[in-house]
This record gives sequence, structure tokens and C-alpha cells, in this order.
Amino acid sequence: MTDLLPALMSAAERFSIAGRELYLDFLPNLRAWHPITDLVGKVRLGMWFTLPDGREMVFEVILRPDRDGTWTIGGGITLEDDSLLQLPEAETAEPAGLLERYADDLLQPARWHLDQAVQSACSP
Repeated sequence: MTDLLPALMSAAERFSIAGRELYLDFLPNLRAWHPITDLVGKVRLGMWFTLPDGREMVFEVILRPDRDGTWTIGGGITLEDDSLLQLPEAETAEPAGLLERYADDLLQPARWHLDQAVQSACSP
């Protein structure tokens, strides 16, 4: 369990770097981007973007502690209320490795999903 904090910090940094790079690459077609680092109750890490038409695209990993000492991890990519990619929820006693894998699973297709959303927002 001692590897969880470094894994959380690493995932937060990766989302922050990716979000900034994607935002700069898609300027001026994005209104804004923000990192997600919510550590109250459940842990939420990720990034969200505001598209030219005002819709929001969210990439996030969610990690919840369970009463029995295990963790439930899940996540996905959403555009407003539409789920574009849903990672399966998994229970684990050692969430650090799964956190890294889930962050990869969201970051690898991030550019493609964002590009598709920006194109649809900019097309009449």
C-alpha cells in the first residue's frame, strides 16, 4: 500500500502534462481545460476540456476505498452525458498498478477522442 501515494502523484502529473499539451495542440478550438484532482471521499484524477460549442469532455479515473481495506477503481471518457469509453470497475488490494494501467487506457486514445469531438463541434 505504500506505493499508492507515488502512483497517485504520478497519475495526476501525467494527466496534467497531457491536458496542457492537448490544449495547446488544439488551440484555438478549445475554450478551456482543467486537471481533475479530487481527493475528498473518493479519488478522482484526470482532465476535462470545454469544446467550442460549450460541451465538456472528461477523462477520469475514480478510486474508492472499500470498508474491507480493498479499493474499487474505474473510469472512462465522457462527452456531456455520453460515455465514449468505460473502463471496467475492479476491486483490488493493491491499486497502484491498476491506477497506472487505467491512466494509460485513458491517455492513449485521448487525442483521437478530442479530435473527433472538436471536429464535430466545429462542423456546421
